[in-house]
Amino acid sequence: TFPQTTMLFYGDIGSGKSSVLKAIEFALFGTLKSADLSGDSILRRGENKASVELTFLLDGDRYVIKRGLSKNKKGNVSQTKGSLSINDSEMSYAATDLRRKILETLNYSVTRYERAQKIDLFRYTVYTPQESVKEILEADPEKRFEILKDVFGIEKYEIALRNIKIIRDFLRDDIKETEVRINQFEGIEDEIPEKVNELRVQVSKISSMEKESELKQNELNLIQKDLDEIKSKKEDVSKKLIELGNKEKIFKEYEELKKQYAKDLKTAQNNIKINEEEAKKIVLVDISITLTEDQIREQISEVRKGISEKEKNKAVIEQKIKDREELLEKGKCSLCGQEIHEEKRFKEELKDAIDKVDGLSKEIDILSKNIEQLEIDLKKLQEYTSNKGKIGLYEKLVEASKRQEEDNQKKLDEIINKIVQLQKEINETLKIFKITNITELERLESDIKENLNSLEDEIEKLKSQKNAIEVDLSAERKTQEYLKKEVDDLKAWLEEKRKLKEKLEYSTEIRNWVIEKFPTLLRDIERQILISSARDFNTFFKEWFGILVEDGNIEVEIRPDDFQPIINVNGYDSPFRDLSGGEKSAISLAYRLGLTKIINERYQDVKTKDLLILDEPTDGFSQQQVNRMQEIFETLNTAQMIIISHERTLDSFITDIFTFKKSNHQTKVVREITE
Repeated sequence: TFPQTTMLFYGDIGSGKSSVLKAIEFALFGTLKSADLSGDSILRRGENKASVELTFLLDGDRYVIKRGLSKNKKGNVSQTKGSLSINDSEMSYAATDLRRKILETLNYSVTRYERAQKIDLFRYTVYTPQESVKEILEADPEKRFEILKDVFGIEKYEIALRNIKIIRDFLRDDIKETEVRINQFEGIEDEIPEKVNELRVQVSKISSMEKESELKQNELNLIQKDLDEIKSKKEDVSKKLIELGNKEKIFKEYEELKKQYAKDLKTAQNNIKINEEEAKKIVLVDISITLTEDQIREQISEVRKGISEKEKNKAVIEQKIKDREELLEKGKCSLCGQEIHEEKRFKEELKDAIDKVDGLSKEIDILSKNIEQLEIDLKKLQEYTSNKGKIGLYEKLVEASKRQEEDNQKKLDEIINKIVQLQKEINETLKIFKITNITELERLESDIKENLNSLEDEIEKLKSQKNAIEVDLSAERKTQEYLKKEVDDLKAWLEEKRKLKEKLEYSTEIRNWVIEKFPTLLRDIERQILISSARDFNTFFKEWFGILVEDGNIEVEIRPDDFQPIINVNGYDSPFRDLSGGEKSAISLAYRLGLTKIINERYQDVKTKDLLILDEPTDGFSQQQVNRMQEIFETLNTAQMIIISHERTLDSFITDIFTFKKSNHQTKVVREITE
């Protein structure tokens, strides 16, 4: 990477210094036939392909351009597809597209240089080969003037001058076309009043028809109002008929309920009488029993248990008596056969046993009589309880029947009240319509329907008449719209005619101005730009030549008409070719640097203004002249400068030196370290 300093590319003639500069220009713009950058001139003899890669930093971004050349079998050299990488993001481009992208990046004119065979802005601000500057100085003044006008951007005024004929012809055709269009509207002023009068008559006719339609609508509205009122009355009558019908139905239902409730009331009253009589038939006998049925049953059970126990004891004693009687009769034991020795004791025991049996029998009889009495009491108590229950049941039936009687009487009273109220409502409804029964109301509804149908027929008739008027009115309105459109179109055409006349007048003025004044104006602008550029150019040219050549016998200045350097030696004009080598180099360098200064000031947005490449600028310079170059370079204030030279006389103000050495058709570049 080359540093942002003043650098020297040093090497013998033919060592490849200029090849590097050509490679830079080729990488940026591709092949340029008019700038000695054709494919044939760049590609080394004997090679079929070549490539170049250029890396540079711009506004903080890193750009890498890759281009290539290829020779086909017929020997024709053409550019291959290239690429542009911005901050490591690479995109491939065709050769022409890549040039367009670079021109946009450097803020060069795309339209001017996209297809150009020489990038003059680059050649006169960045890199001008040594022989090219001298060619400009020795060139024909008119040719040099054309080159510089292109560099300064003044050629656009020449293009404008050449285009005046095109503009003049365009305006002439436009004027003729405008005149033809104006003639198309001939007589339009007379047509407008006629159409306006027709429109006025049509408006009056429509107004009369609209009034007739309005009268029909008013009549229709009145009948419609009557119809709405009758409809409302019909709806009211129909509603009341439905309402009365429902009430009549309810009235009948109430009458049926009244009969049913009266019947139910009679039934309840009969039930009361029957149950009361049945209750009176039952006689309750007073009893002195204090026990309940359960208590009596419990006592009977206990007595029976006592009888059972006593009968068991009686049976045991009777068996003992039998055994004693048998023992006493046989006189000995039936089991062991032993003789009885205590007969008296056995007889006493037998007598005691018989007494016990008699006692138990009496007790059993007493208990049996108790059971009989208890059972009698139980039966009396059950009969009493049964009769009392029957009486209670009849009393409950009587009570229920009385409640039913009361409920039925209440229902009967309520339904009678409802019947009375309903009859009252029916009578009030009939009274509204001043009739006495529903039949008359039905007859009223029928009359309303007939009246309603009559009004509806009348409305339909009026609607039909109004619709017919509206149809005619619609047709007349369309006629009015058509007439209005005709009037509007005529007025619009009249306005267009007026504008066309204004345009004709304006276009005629423009055409006269373009033919008579515009060329002079362009020449004046071109002259002022050239004079201003030449004046500034002359200032730098004279100042820097004076620095390089201190000989007071030589004076130089720039002729503003064609940027021709005027050289005066000892008071006499001297041609450039008669000067010494050093003087020629001084004039060439001053001219070249002045050109760079003026162009960079004019093109402030150009991205290459901080780069300057000088090819052999010191040819024929003395060491003193070389040393004085530093003063000029400091005035230029260029960030990066490359000086090509095969001499080392510039070491005094050079920061970095790159030495070019060629061996076996290969160039090696070595950076020297300077103190």
